Amino acid sequence: MTFGRSTSEDERLWRGATSDAVEVRRLTSERPFCAGVLLVRGGKLLTALSADGVDAADAGGTDWFVGGVGGGQEPGEDIWDCALREAREELGVTVRLVPSARTYLHDIDSDELRESRADDQPAPFIVQRVRNADATRSFKPGLPAGPFTYFCMFLAELVDEEPAFQSDDPDIAALVWMPLNTGSAFAGGVTFADLTAAGATIAAGGPIAGDARIHVRRIETLRVAGPLLAAGHGRHTATEQPQ
Repeated sequence: MTFGRSTSEDERLWRGATSDAVEVRRLTSERPFCAGVLLVRGGKLLTALSADGVDAADAGGTDWFVGGVGGGQEPGEDIWDCALREAREELGVTVRLVPSARTYLHDIDSDELRESRADDQPAPFIVQRVRNADATRSFKPGLPAGPFTYFCMFLAELVDEEPAFQSDDPDIAALVWMPLNTGSAFAGGVTFADLTAAGATIAAGGPIAGDARIHVRRIETLRVAGPLLAAGHGRHTATEQPQ
């Protein structure tokens, strides 16, 4: 466990972003974080459907959680390393991070959302934080502990125009291109048939039963990032429709 700065310094770095650029590297350094990527093509966002705490192959297939492409840090990583590694593992392809002109800051506990910018490049699209119940406990040995866990999502683009997605993550049942204009996809409580009717398509994995219920966790970044992207806040990296 590492305690490289005080809790008050966490708060100063977070609050200081209201008038100037957020120092993303300092904010997330020596603190717990998750990172991932936001891939948008033809008005659709690439998402992952997974089971809750079990391998997808062992799940019943009647309830799935929709989430972003990303995950928790490994020892020695910064948020940029983590985002690229998670993309390789969950997609099976290479992506490049695209700097965002705006960096949104979202406090999950208070639901406060602010627009800022970041000088650390490539700048993330959204940075969230949630307070940890135990600031002295790390997720696993070799990782830092701290008062907050940070979630950082980057805009990204595919290196190959026609990628062959293949996830190495056993929790993922399917990669799905989700229409951004379908707000209910990020609110949860719909069936996969509802999403398919709205234009959702499976990029890899599956099949997913039409009557399967789709849920979204409370701390899922797509709850906030999805509507922001749908409203045009963020660079869409390609205009063609995904296949």
